[in-house]
Amino acid sequence: MSTPSPLRAAALLTTVTAALVLTVTANAAANGHSGDKKGGDRTPSRLSVQLKGLKKGDLTVGKKIVAVGTMRPYVKGQKVTVILSRGKKTAKRVVVPVRKKGGAGRFEFSKRLIKPGRYSVQAIHKKNATVGGSKDQSRRFHIKYPNLRKGNSGNTVKLFNTLLARLGYVNDEGGDYDEATGRAVLAFNKVNNDARSENADSAMFKKLAKGKGGYNIKEPGVSGKHVEADISRQIMVLAKGDEVDEIYSVSTGKSTTPTILGHFNFYRKEPGTNSHGMVNSVYFQGGYATHGYASVPDYPASHGCIRSPIPDSLHIYNWIDIGDPIYVYR
Repeated sequence: MSTPSPLRAAALLTTVTAALVLTVTANAAANGHSGDKKGGDRTPSRLSVQLKGLKKGDLTVGKKIVAVGTMRPYVKGQKVTVILSRGKKTAKRVVVPVRKKGGAGRFEFSKRLIKPGRYSVQAIHKKNATVGGSKDQSRRFHIKYPNLRKGNSGNTVKLFNTLLARLGYVNDEGGDYDEATGRAVLAFNKVNNDARSENADSAMFKKLAKGKGGYNIKEPGVSGKHVEADISRQIMVLAKGDEVDEIYSVSTGKSTTPTILGHFNFYRKEPGTNSHGMVNSVYFQGGYATHGYASVPDYPASHGCIRSPIPDSLHIYNWIDIGDPIYVYR
């Protein structure tokens, strides 16, 4: 008997292998199995996300956006990843449990928002051994910033006052838009070279929400405390090193009696009210002082001193120590 040639042996092996593969596949099909056993046994899922808290499609600054989601069907032990996006960036990512409500599963996510941007909420359920994957995304929305005026009150005003104070604009930090808020707003407008008003518009609120609109220290190399008085913008800044501590609206010398310019040191403090109506005075050169006064317009009007509103004067008086430097410039 002759031995098969190498070519015939290879052909015979290929035929046998193919027959075995066909037999195994046929048997698997007959027994109802697929190549991915787990995938075939998964229960399909469906997610939906709805937003609550919007007004006319936008969210008022400081309010909570609430995303309420539904997962069908409910399967015990499932979790959903919720992603809050701001533009193309992820602002928040959390994993929340799915709880039974009726015949479906329910999940919820909430977040108080301040920064401007274009937001959306996406929910993702990753497939696992029992449940298939699914996802849904909400509509997009923006943050709305209201105009504010004296007499307004509430949580939105409180947030506004807090944002002002973070940048050094002194106010009561309460829920009322009062005289202190008005003075802080005037100081902000002066620093940013805007119209000198004590009312706040939405653009100002939005800038504060970004953390913008503060004062840049002119003398950042000074160690310890110092005071800066900007004649051109009519503001006075109390600083600690290169950090702003507090910012005030002031009125300096009018054209006929201008405030002296330069670098000085405070040398005398005079509490209370003197015969000239100066309140809580701190002198830095001769008769030049910073002090409270009954009339503090938003323009230069003094006889050379740096006037501040009387309600602010005692705090300024107590903040300044003898020997502290002051820089007066245009």
